[in-house]
Amino acid sequence: DTTANNTPTPPTHLQTLSELSKARLSALVVSTTAFGFLSAGPTTALAVSSLPTFLAASVGTALCASSAATFNQVLEVERDGRMKRTGNRPLVKGVVGESAAVTLGCVTGATGGLMLGLGTDPMTTVLGLGNIGLYAGLYTYLKPRSEWNTWVGAVVGAIPPVMGWTAAGGSPLDAEAILLGSTLFLWQFPHFFALNWMYRTDYKRGGFAMVAVNDPSGDR
Repeated sequence: DTTANNTPTPPTHLQTLSELSKARLSALVVSTTAFGFLSAGPTTALAVSSLPTFLAASVGTALCASSAATFNQVLEVERDGRMKRTGNRPLVKGVVGESAAVTLGCVTGATGGLMLGLGTDPMTTVLGLGNIGLYAGLYTYLKPRSEWNTWVGAVVGAIPPVMGWTAAGGSPLDAEAILLGSTLFLWQFPHFFALNWMYRTDYKRGGFAMVAVNDPSGDR
């Protein structure tokens, strides 16, 4: 958006929060958690007594996803600045400071963990908080260092539907939970390999060790 004199309109606070939280990606994550919960069947998932648990699982997952995305951008701000697809992110453009972003990540992570802890069960809470560490920690650490980052990222994507299942009273070792998690884990590869092939030049510019960066022919 621009004004009449072509001066860019500064982003609103809501837009900045949305970009730091990667709102569209977080919404996809929440949808898989909701699907995991609903997979428990109508007796459990659609019971009126289950609604508070369902909401706690969904909102708690959203807050944890927001926290992980924010911390990821704090750690990658320098690399994001080298890439066209991430060059307009709030931290890169200086729209928000690092300390404010870290505060947002801490608040959303703590609130998400608290909501999961009070509204669901210990296993779902551990999975939600653990996924923040896995995404903002190991995954982010590996991205410029090893192609294995994609495999770790696939685990991150596989956990939310399992959280939905455990929030509904199931076990992560149930066949349904394994099926849900495995489906999302395997889906990550055609999805992300296509994405990193499209942006292979940009990822190389950012210094990320993606498969497509190390595979000029695309054969792999």
